[in-house]
Parts: sequence; C-alpha cells; structure tokens
Amino acid sequence: MRRTKSLNKISRLDAEVIAEEKSLAEMWEKVAEEIDPVLAARWLRRELVRVMNYGKRTFEDLKIDEKHMIELLSMVEKKEITENVAKKILEKLMEEPFSPKDYVKKSGIKAMSGASELEAFCRQAIDENPEAVEDYKKGNEKSLHYIIGQVMKKTRGQAAPSIVHEMLKKLLK
Repeated sequence: MRRTKSLNKISRLDAEVIAEEKSLAEMWEKVAEEIDPVLAARWLRRELVRVMNYGKRTFEDLKIDEKHMIELLSMVEKKEITENVAKKILEKLMEEPFSPKDYVKKSGIKAMSGASELEAFCRQAIDENPEAVEDYKKGNEKSLHYIIGQVMKKTRGQAAPSIVHEMLKKLLK
C-alpha cells in the first residue's frame, strides 16, 4: 500500500536529515510504504539515529532492517504498544535483530487497552495520593502529572499517557 498522500507533511528538517544519509533515505522509503510517512520520518530521524549515536553505531553496523522497523512502528501506529515501550524495543533491536511482535507477545508488554482496567489503576492512584489530588483541585497542574506518573508506574508503562491524562481529568472533576 503506497502512502504518497502524506509525503508532503514531513517536516523540512526531517526530510533534509533523512536525505543526507543514503541508507536512512532508503530505509525511510521502504518503511513509509507501510507506515504513516510522518511517523516513519520521526522515528527514523530521531529515535533510530539517537539509539545509533548512543551505541556509537553507523548505518553499516545496523543489524536491523526495514522489516523490523515496519513491524515495530506498525504496533505504535495501531497503539498496540506505547512509544516508550517501542523506544526500549528499538534499543534491544540494536543489539540483536528479532521480531518486535513476537517480543511483545512473549513479554506481555502490549499497551493496556481495557478502559475498565485502566480506570481501576487511575482510581487506585487517586486514592493513594490524596495530597496530590487536593493540590490539583487547587489549580496545581503539576500534581496531575505526578498522579499520571503513579498510574504509569502501576501499569509498567503499558498505558498511553494521553489516555491516562484524559481519564484522570474526568475522574477528578
């Protein structure tokens, strides 16, 4: 499936950085055929390059290919895993290539999608942090971020922070 409609939505900076490295440009072209090109550009330009720089690797050292990136980003795109989980998987992929889908299935780190399950974690975090709840109700927005962090800790990062944020705001009204 070719996704050429979104190609012009990529930021100029992402396009310039991707175009500078032939291997990166070739990978982006293949990934962008299956994944939203903007998402592909953001992940390849920022996350892949970040992990490579951290590990002092070059494109010639890469053991992963576009299939790994498509599989990983497909799960991000479908919200099957959070971006934080995907970043950790990408770091592991640098060490040794593997199927991200199989890894997620074996590890049980799929994004939490059950609203009732997530709501239970939110209610628990609210009950356990009455001071932060009170501060939030007095207008301290940072207190809400603290409670979000508590929910994220309880879910081991499997909940999408944006969904937790919305759910907490609704519960705290």
